[in-house]
Amino acid sequence: MNKDINHTLMALVPVLKMNGENVKRIEAVRDWYKAGGREYCKEVAEITYENGHRRYADIGCDSNLTAVYDVVAVIQDIKPRSEKIERIERGVYGMPERMESA
Repeated sequence: MNKDINHTLMALVPVLKMNGENVKRIEAVRDWYKAGGREYCKEVAEITYENGHRRYADIGCDSNLTAVYDVVAVIQDIKPRSEKIERIERGVYGMPERMESA
């Protein structure tokens, strides 16, 4: 995944809005979760809607284009949401400047 993944994901937001999705923000984050007494990390896209609801899409090791597909597939219920969301680490990848405070 490219370090500019959040620029790609946030560029998707206006397209989703034009198509009736009430998405406010999409950010690549790390999710730390426990399984079998060990802690693991995976990269997910956190999809935040206008009403504050959040969904997560697994995007670890994806190219930016594949991450876009994964996000759209979760929004459209083509692909299941990410499971085992426990501890989110934000700020892993930079956000476009105009979105830093959003």
